Amino acid sequence: MTEIKKITKISLLAYGIVNIIYGPIALFLPDFFINLGVITSATNPYTLRFGGATLLGIAIFAFLILIKKEWEWEKIKLAYEFLYYLLIANIILEPTKLAFGTPSSMMIFQTIMDIIIMVALLVLGVYSYIKQRE
Repeated sequence: MTEIKKITKISLLAYGIVNIIYGPIALFLPDFFINLGVITSATNPYTLRFGGATLLGIAIFAFLILIKKEWEWEKIKLAYEFLYYLLIANIILEPTKLAFGTPSSMMIFQTIMDIIIMVALLVLGVYSYIKQRE
């Protein structure tokens, strides 16, 4: 059995922190994003809530891996890969929200910032995955 390396724990911690910040805001305060102009008011607020719940689930899983000392790499490998697959899917889908409706300057800025954060997390995750396999 292979223990989880420090770089993998760091990548999970970073992923968890980002998701624990965005998750509750999207789940409990969808009007916050609407008022900022990040999304249009025509957007279904439940869509944001579903996304927020997903982000909270990701954060909980990431923190569970860090808390459970007896979990080995082989036990979390598939879930780790799936978590980072979600980032790839979001990086691809994130710009599509600009195609629907009339994007505000805040929406464009937020989309760019989201993509930058997701790419940074993905690079850290892929790097730690490669290091973990060695």
